[in-house]
Amino acid sequence: MARMFRTLSLALALCAPALADQLVMRDGRVLTGKITAYENSVTIVMEHGTMSFPRSQVASIDLKDTPAEQFAKRLADIKDSDTNAMCTLAEWADANGLKVQANTLYQRILKTSPDHKAARKALGFVMIDKQWRTLDEGLEMARNKLEAGSYEALLDEVLPALEDVAPQQLPTIRELQAQAYLRKKDFASAAQTYKELARKSPTAAAQKFSTIVDLLGDNRDGMYVLTEDYPPEAKLVGKKFIPAGPASLADPLVLEAALRDRARKELAAGRTYLEDGIKVEPTDPDAAAAKYLQAARAFDRADALVPQIALSHRVEIARRRISAIRKDSVVDAASFDKKLEDMGKADLTQQAYRQSLNQMVRHLDNVRDNLKSVLDIAKPFPTDLVMEIKWAQQDLKKVEAMRLVLVAELNANK
Repeated sequence: MARMFRTLSLALALCAPALADQLVMRDGRVLTGKITAYENSVTIVMEHGTMSFPRSQVASIDLKDTPAEQFAKRLADIKDSDTNAMCTLAEWADANGLKVQANTLYQRILKTSPDHKAARKALGFVMIDKQWRTLDEGLEMARNKLEAGSYEALLDEVLPALEDVAPQQLPTIRELQAQAYLRKKDFASAAQTYKELARKSPTAAAQKFSTIVDLLGDNRDGMYVLTEDYPPEAKLVGKKFIPAGPASLADPLVLEAALRDRARKELAAGRTYLEDGIKVEPTDPDAAAAKYLQAARAFDRADALVPQIALSHRVEIARRRISAIRKDSVVDAASFDKKLEDMGKADLTQQAYRQSLNQMVRHLDNVRDNLKSVLDIAKPFPTDLVMEIKWAQQDLKKVEAMRLVLVAELNANK
């Protein structure tokens, strides 16, 4: 009898070689893989390829159940009341690539035993304040406890529970932990946690966390001197503000003010590079570009501390870069027009004609690449560089259209 074809992914076959079918040949060879048996032939899919044999060359076939088939057979033997057996099977299913079946079984367990810890944990639930909560609810509860000043409960109960059930959320959990230490004025523990975050975070976040570590190192008693009221506009609108003078970094507003002070220093450094670039741009565009790059890096550091604080400076750099590119494009466009004009005056051989066409295509390619660079530069600032984006898009369409005409002409004159 031929068996119906069943599909197994190669990844599953490699992860569970013991479940592979076995094909014993009459010449003594033993092959393992996924077998499809037909009336007159046998096909086996192996790690390194697929082979087919006539039935006459096959001594025996040993067919194994797929993980899904094994799961169904084992599940049929388990009673709904035996939640531990169901949990064991769900864990096996999860380990064997049957995530959907595993989750369905965990949910089935909860219908019989709502407080089954293993099933709850596998489904991402966390116990907080004697209630099972989803991961999102748990994180929201953690933030609420932070704002309510329940630091001990947050550090000793909520965050460890979240870490146990959601290790993938560890960066978020560690940041909440650092904030809790800071607000309860355990500055040494806060500094250590922020230091760990800085080591393991992406560049922008690492910059912010490293700066907080520096601030805590420079102010070990947690006191920071504000040079002005913060936020500056708070008085005008009747909102809470921290008056100028000594204040504790345990207050989130004080930490914001301190980070803003550091961001301003980066802005000043970036502005110096920018002005130096502006001075040398007329005589040394390459040196100006290098200065603009240094300025952009300083603005990156500033934005990492206070998001978008360097926006206006970034837009200015973008406009200057676009202006320089546009000048290059004008040169190529003029060369293209001159070549086109010369072609109309000269009586060219076919070879010279093709050479001129190729040169014109190269000029268009340069203009096209410049226009694409303009769009890349302007992309982060769609509302600030509207006109730059519009003209680049329009010119790009014109260039592409002209290029198509030239390429068609080249193909027609082969």
